[in-house]
Amino acid sequence: MFRKAVVTQIGSVLRQALTTFSSVNEIKGVFHSNLALLKTMLERITAEDVGFDPLFMSDALWNRPHKAPVTYVNIYENDVLSVGIFVLKPGMKLPLHDHPQMYGLIKVIAGKIKITSFSLNTEKTVKVESNVEDNIFVPKTHVVEMNTEIIADISSESCCLEPDSKNLHEIESLDGPAAFLDILSPPYETLIESNGKRKCTYYKIKKELSPSVFVVEETNSPSWFWSDSYPYTGPELV
Repeated sequence: MFRKAVVTQIGSVLRQALTTFSSVNEIKGVFHSNLALLKTMLERITAEDVGFDPLFMSDALWNRPHKAPVTYVNIYENDVLSVGIFVLKPGMKLPLHDHPQMYGLIKVIAGKIKITSFSLNTEKTVKVESNVEDNIFVPKTHVVEMNTEIIADISSESCCLEPDSKNLHEIESLDGPAAFLDILSPPYETLIESNGKRKCTYYKIKKELSPSVFVVEETNSPSWFWSDSYPYTGPELV
């Protein structure tokens, strides 16, 4: 006799994520109900469900010489979505960056984070600078509107970033190291029709136009930000 496979918590979340972001279900008009179910399931995920190593919450690890300030654990990726864990050292943040036409779901599994997000503002527009002026490179600028900051820990509900809302954000660890499970769909490097591959672009705030409305400027990844990787050691994705 064959032993029945045990469905793990993270495996169930992965299955629901694949169902949610399949083009068939989007066409059928059941996307939002599937997304709501995915968020609910994600909120039950714990550090134990993904085999999170408690060493990441120790000062000893982050005090090691040359240790990257961010570690990424890749759990699963295909052309529909990517699932992984970001671990941030104390006081570290993922710099302000975008998710071009992507959904992002975040669930804290250790520590506490602050999410500062912005939405591209199509109503309050300014003239976008050309990227070439007298043979001098001029970074592109965009008008964005700041959303309410979110403070989240393991007891918090999952956070959803949408293609047209909260699609620029930075995430900072508070009061020590922090880790969160991250689901992106579609993943970076997948094609946007007539626009090429999805790339991660970094930004800096250039000026404030009015309360909560800012001009941001495309920039390079900051020199203080880099990452390393760690293998996934959690339960099988059955």
